Amino acid sequence: MEAKTKRGGELRTGIVVGLCSAAFFIAAGVAIGFMAAKRPDPLVVQDTLKSYVEGMAKAGKIVLVEARQRLELRETTPGLLFGDSAIGRFLGIRSDATVEASAWADLSFVVDLNSTEGWSARYVPVDGGSLSFAAPPLSMLTPAVHTDTIRIQTTDRSILLDESRLEEVALRGLTARFVESASSMLDDPELRSKASAALEAILRAFAVKGAIPVARVDIAFAPPED
Repeated sequence: MEAKTKRGGELRTGIVVGLCSAAFFIAAGVAIGFMAAKRPDPLVVQDTLKSYVEGMAKAGKIVLVEARQRLELRETTPGLLFGDSAIGRFLGIRSDATVEASAWADLSFVVDLNSTEGWSARYVPVDGGSLSFAAPPLSMLTPAVHTDTIRIQTTDRSILLDESRLEEVALRGLTARFVESASSMLDDPELRSKASAALEAILRAFAVKGAIPVARVDIAFAPPED
């Protein structure tokens, strides 16, 4: 089996998650309290930030980085000219089937707040203020394959081989390769840097809307779950 991976497009931060989410603060009823205080209470900030983050997490997950990727898969299935039949075995003429498949898929990298790994936030008001966020492991959603971009063709096949079955197997293999490829990206420094920047932007937006002094933001992702 031979697989060829091509990345199409650039990774893009998925800060679709609420940089314009003042509604969460209105619901929490904390903005006025923060603005009135010269030095916000760290415990209040931390509790409010927890509610803010949980409020923007769709199904417990926050999308930090999105990417679009194209994969190509080429797979050869051994066969005989007339299949596994008496005449096929008698002639012994090879007629392998080669299946070529390709498609585009959207990849989404997230933090799952329902992860078994806990997460926490800490606010320190001294030295201009700092927010530290210990995030769950960076993970991914199931790749969304664009069905309208799937291209599959079978060549050099035996006349008795089931082409539709071969292509069905190839399509499953293609989907599995997307998952495998996306999983391998979780350790990519560029991806992790973009995920960290996206999460930092969320925390800074929280601070700005709450008039909370924050000079520094520290992000740390937990190690991947086994």
